[in-house]
Order: sequence, then C-alpha cells, then structure tokens
Amino acid sequence: MLGQLTSGQEATDAPTPRLPFKKFRIVLIKPSKYDDDGYVIRFWKGVLPSNTLNVLHGLTEAVKRSGVFGDLKLEIVTFDETTEKVPVKKIIRWGRHRSTKLVVGLVGVQTNQFPRAIELGRQFRAAGVDVIIGGFHTSGTINMLGEKEPDIQELVQESISIVSGEVEENWAEILADALHGRLKPIYSFAQDLRNLIDIGKAPLPQMSPKTMRHFAKPNFGTADTSRGCPFACSFCTIINVQGRKMRERSPEAIAEMLRRNYREHRITFYFFTDDNFARKKLWRETFEEIIKLRKEGIKISFMMQVDLARKPKDFVRLAAEAGCTQVFIGMESVNPQNLKAEGKGQNKVEEYQKIIEEWHDAGVVVHTGYIIGLPFDTREQVPRDIRYLTDVIQPDQASFFMLTPLPGSHDHSEMKKRGEWMDPDFNKRDSFHATIKHPNMTAEEWTRVYEDAWKTFYSKENMIKILSRWNHNPKVYWNLMSVFFWYKNAALIEKEHPMIAGFFRLKDRLSRRPGFAVDPLPAHLWKRAKEVVDLFISWAKFFKEMEEVWLQTRKKSEKEEKWLEEAQRIQGEIWQTLKIAEWQKAYSNAKSILPAKAKALLDPFEELSSKILISGKDLNAFLRQWEGLQSRLQELRLHLAREGEAARGWLDEMARIHRGIRLGSRIQEWQEAYSRLRHSLPSRYRLLHAKFDALSNRALYSREPLDRFWSNTLEQVRRLRLWNIDLGKLTTSLIKDFFLTTSFAFTYRSASRGE
Repeated sequence: MLGQLTSGQEATDAPTPRLPFKKFRIVLIKPSKYDDDGYVIRFWKGVLPSNTLNVLHGLTEAVKRSGVFGDLKLEIVTFDETTEKVPVKKIIRWGRHRSTKLVVGLVGVQTNQFPRAIELGRQFRAAGVDVIIGGFHTSGTINMLGEKEPDIQELVQESISIVSGEVEENWAEILADALHGRLKPIYSFAQDLRNLIDIGKAPLPQMSPKTMRHFAKPNFGTADTSRGCPFACSFCTIINVQGRKMRERSPEAIAEMLRRNYREHRITFYFFTDDNFARKKLWRETFEEIIKLRKEGIKISFMMQVDLARKPKDFVRLAAEAGCTQVFIGMESVNPQNLKAEGKGQNKVEEYQKIIEEWHDAGVVVHTGYIIGLPFDTREQVPRDIRYLTDVIQPDQASFFMLTPLPGSHDHSEMKKRGEWMDPDFNKRDSFHATIKHPNMTAEEWTRVYEDAWKTFYSKENMIKILSRWNHNPKVYWNLMSVFFWYKNAALIEKEHPMIAGFFRLKDRLSRRPGFAVDPLPAHLWKRAKEVVDLFISWAKFFKEMEEVWLQTRKKSEKEEKWLEEAQRIQGEIWQTLKIAEWQKAYSNAKSILPAKAKALLDPFEELSSKILISGKDLNAFLRQWEGLQSRLQELRLHLAREGEAARGWLDEMARIHRGIRLGSRIQEWQEAYSRLRHSLPSRYRLLHAKFDALSNRALYSREPLDRFWSNTLEQVRRLRLWNIDLGKLTTSLIKDFFLTTSFAFTYRSASRGE
C-alpha cells in the first residue's frame, strides 16, 4: 500500500498544472524478498495476488478519470515481483523520452521486503527516476518510532520519497509533486489513528489483467471491504497503521466491484483482506448484497479473516449463504498463558472446538494462523500443542509463523526500549526465521519445532483425516485437496511460506542481493540443474503421497461401500481365525535380528496377508501359502543355529501361533461367503489399490500394492548382485510377484463376465 496504499479517492480538488509532458507513466511495483542465498524469490505461477496493486491501480485510474491533469495521458503499469521479473533497464528507458514523465512506486512494502525494495529504489534513483515507497514497514516505523529511525533516514539519503499512512485523500497531490519534480522526503498521513480517512468514499480496487496472467488461478481476486481491528494483540501492526476503529466500504460499492470484475475479468473467488471481517458494522448488509449477486447468477465465493470471539447467531449462516468457503482465524496458540501474554484475551481455548464445529456445520473450511515461539513455548511443549491442534481442535488448514517483532507492533516498540537483541537483517523479519532470543529455546530448537509443526499438520495421516471429514462435499473436498498441494509443496518442498510462494521457483542469476557473489553462468546452470532434478524427484514422491491420500479419502458409491464392508467382514473373520495380526506383530519384532535371507523368505507372506481377498480362488491361494508357512519356519530355524537365541525364539513364536490354528469346516463357510460376494463387485473397479490392515481389521484403499511391486523389483535386483541368485529364479519371482499384485484385476474381470 503506498504508505498503506490500500484504496483511492477521486482527486477532483487538486489544481490543474501546466504540463511540460505528453505522457505520465506511473509504474507500481510490489517487491518480493531475497531467499537465504540472496536470490530474489520469484515463481513461474503465483497463487495469492497482491491487493495493494489492485487498490493502487484503482486509485490511479480514479485520478485519471478526474481530469485533474488535463490532457496529459496517464499510463499505469503494475508488477508483482513474486511472479514477474521487474525489467529495471526497460523501465528506466521509458523515462528517457523527453515527452514522458516517469515515477516508480514501491508499494505495500513489508519489513522482510524492505531490503529488496531499497535496492530496486537505488537502481532507479541512479538513473534519475523519481521513486516513492510505502507500506506497512514505513508506516509502522514512523507511527511507532518516528522519522529519525536509521532505515527511514537511509531512504531520505537515497532521495526516495517515503509515504506513511493511507493516501486516499492525497494521492493526486503526491502524483502532482512527482510530475513537477518536487516530491517531499516524507509524506505522513497517520498521525491521528482515531481520525483516518473514510474509505467508504474511496474508489474501488481494480485488477490488472497483465499481472493476473502470471497467477495459477486467473479467477482469483483480492479486495479490502474494511480496515482496522478493535482488539489489541501486542504482535500486530494493523492496529498501529490502520487503527482500531473499523472503517468500511458500503455494501453497494462492494457489490458493484464484484459485479464489474465478474463481467470484465470473470473473477469468481476473492480473498477479502480485511483484518477482521467479523467486526464490520455492516457485515449483515454486505453478506445480503453478495447473496443478491448470487441470485443474479454471479456465483461469487470468498474467504475472509475473522476472530474467535463470539458472533451473532446469523453471522456464520449468512456467511455461508453469501458464498464463504473458508475463514482464516487467528488462533495463535492453544496455550492460555501464551494468549494472555500477547494480549489475545478474546481467544478462549475451551471454545475453539465448538466455534470450528459451527463453521464446519455450515460447510465452511477453517484455516488457522498459529504462532510458534510465544513466551511459554518450549521444544517439548510445542509438539504436544500441535498434536492437540490436529487431534482435538481439528482445523482444516494451518499457517504457522515464528513470533517476529515487526516495526509498528507493540512488541517491537517495547523490545527496542529495553534494548533487546533483534536480528538487524530485515530480510529475515518474515515470520519464518528466528530473529529474537527465545527464553526457552535456542534458535536451532525453535526452527526445528517450527518446521516439525508443518510436517505434522500436513502429514499424510492428518490430511487423510481432514479430507475424510469432507468427502461428502465434493466442492470443499477438491478445494482442500488443491490447498494441500499448494501448502505442502511450498512449505516442505520449496521451503518457502505458502503465503509468499507459488509453483516452480525461478532464479535469476543476476538478480542477487548486494554482498552475494554472482555465479558464472556454467556454475549457475549446474546448480539449477541439480536443484530442478531434486525438485522433480520430490514432486514425484509428493504426487504418489497425494494419490494415496485420495485413495483413502475419496467418496465411494453406495454399492462399493456395501461391497467393501462385506469383504472386510469376511476377511476380518478369516484373519482373526488365522491370528494374522499376532503373526505380523511377532514378525515385526523379529525383523531387526533376522538375517536378510530369512526375511527374503518371509516378506512375501507378510505382503500377501495385506491383500484383499475377493473370491474363493483368492482364498485357496492364500491358504496354500499359509499351510506351507510351518515348514518354511522349520527350515529357517535349522539354518539359524549360529544366529543366536533371540532369532530362534521369534521363529518359534511364529510357529507356535501357526500350529494353534484349527480350521475344520470354516473353509467351506468362507468359500460360500465369497461366492455370494463375487456377484456384487462394484462396477467401477479400484480394488487394485486396496489393501487389508490386519492390525485394525480394516480394508483400505492405498497405492501400496503397486508400490510394493516396484520396490520388490529393486530389492530382487539388489539381492541378485549380493547373492548371485540364478537369473531364472529371479525372473520367476518377479513374474509371480507381478501376478500377485494384479490378481484382483484378473479376478474382477472374470467376475464381471460371469466366468
């Protein structure tokens, strides 16, 4: 936000100047930040568009429409550096035409983006281009610490004009000053936070199709419908920049913007960037206007940010009716001591579960913001808290942040007064690095529990649990699936926070932070080649994992559910009779001490016992293997005379379990049951991906049967090298393994043909 540039107002009161130029080109750049290796963070496709650019675009278009600059042609160009390379030399050339006046605005600059912003500013100033900078960093710093702060004075020395506060009532004045070469060092519009501008009279944000082409979802828009928050969280910068008094756009104006963007750009999904939508006075009227749009056939949906305080009883219902599909809630912690320490008194941990259930009942996904590194966090406690979050509170999505004192927050101001250490590198003030000394953890411990929080929440097990809650609702299910692809790829593969990440990281060799060496082209290409290969390998593993998640959570037809339930009942009875679970536990305990040759003989049976039987033929094949198990165990025991008592003891235990089984007439009963089951196989065949878990006595969908085939193939090749096994035996083993893996398919085809 140029100075918090988040909206605009018609500039009809500014005087008409005498203009020496025919064109006034205004370039608005949302800077990125540097990674830890000094490269500008940029992606092939972005995910989260910048509301600042939309707001500044709308504000400048309003100035253009006002005619305040007479016949001067205003041209607006926007760049979001997280998805677009900023063509610095090209932009500078634009300003060398005598008939063109050029000004560059570095907008919406957050603290972690400040080093990149100032470097861009220096490059433009070196070429004589006027530069303006604004955003939460400059606004928060000036509002809380004053204009004499070193980073503010550094900008002054570079002749970069600084904006603090909101500019809706002053944007035309700033542009006029730029046009006439009289930009002031500092524009400050936020001295009185109780009397900020009325954004209800401001022009609406306007998106740039050029910029949106660089995002994965071109139908994704951002908009602020209100500003401010009445609460007083000590880590928050919003309240010291946008104030604690709620100011909002009219519901009619919001509806007008949504309608226009739908008709002109087909925008159907929005992130309402309001810090706290739930505190709007006109929340009901806003929802009702959006509901009217939906009844017109403009099916807008959106996500918004709300608090955890109690809501009017109609709030959740109307939000869902208006198209809210996701709420972002600043939960911050499940530890009441931490919440009290950070002034988050409105959050009551004992109410979290009930509040989330209310949103879930309305069909709305809950995304929680969670801070790690609050005063009462420890390396032992954080993992327990995250488990409580996933197992008890059960939000659907989480964003984790490391506690970071940002300029503009009460925490930062108090730490500065006390002279406490804070990492001087603003590039690390991104809430993803340890930038202060934690009272209970080293920086390494803090970073580890932060990274582990991501791994725990986005583990395969937790994603399966979350998606299983929503498989009755296909729209929510697939939205969450796409979010998991985005978040897990960003946090655990790309190693960047999802809020700033996109898809496929790009690295410009020459766009490197001052102080970092620029690699020669061959060295750079070699490094990137290795990184890309590693990335593709990680993606391959990731896609396999997500396929597994899908297989275990997808919605099954009623016929398929009934078939699987009956198959599970029959096989569960057989496995209990054969004590397969006991045998598997004993074998699991024996594995670590059995030699490789012994495991090579017993592994196939363990794998066979995880397959789902779907016919009498499958049952007979399994029983033949089971009957031969006793002689196999005896043979192994004879060859383990020198292996020690422990290994022989486990083999004896497995043999004892096997000897204790008496089947009698049960086989005939099972054969009859499978004969009945065979005729009710579901028409859509996916049993190739099914497995049976003997420990839980459940049938599951999984890609493990296919994975086992390929892993066994590699293992057999490895054994061939180590033991010089006869090639014929290896080939026979692989073919047998393949047919075991795919036997369900052959059985199903036969059954479906009535054979």
